[in-house]
Amino acid sequence: MDDSRDDLDVDEAAELWGGGPAEVSHARSKHIPFYKFTYYADRLDLRRVGYELDKFADLFDLLDEARTSQAIRINRLLHLPSGPSESLRGGNVLWQPRRAREIEFRVIETLHRFGLSVVPTTLRRLLGQAFNQGEMNAFDIDLIDVFYWAALAQVARDYAWRDERLEEWCEYLEYPVRRTFGHSAIKAA
Repeated sequence: MDDSRDDLDVDEAAELWGGGPAEVSHARSKHIPFYKFTYYADRLDLRRVGYELDKFADLFDLLDEARTSQAIRINRLLHLPSGPSESLRGGNVLWQPRRAREIEFRVIETLHRFGLSVVPTTLRRLLGQAFNQGEMNAFDIDLIDVFYWAALAQVARDYAWRDERLEEWCEYLEYPVRRTFGHSAIKAA
């Protein structure tokens, strides 16, 4: 039996589409971090105020590679009872999530004064793309929160020379990520 399909030449377009078979099989095994798929408008917003997404690459890589055990530690830090009332939920002797939220708003207020009002919302939106929005759980949300604080602190450190309170606030906001991922996880710029 003669099969006429064997005589056909390989379609070059089909072979090269997506980089060809070798590249496609290689791409399946390669992980691409979430921040590589950001909206271009978000990149432009950051660029307009002097920041490239690469500034946050090390921090975002930590989030991208976070393990479940690390997410559980973050969740415990944020939510386990540590005091008699609901307002003292989470934290430890050194750090309280309620205080971190208060500091977050102070840092945002300071960044607004320096013309960086777009940065906090853009960072929050970028970090929201780290997980599948339809399937997010409490651990994912907690990770986004603490990494948002750490990213906000990275920006605020650049302006610590203009407001001396920022350095202390940045240390406080970075505490959960440093405690969970190691003290050297966040490198001071």
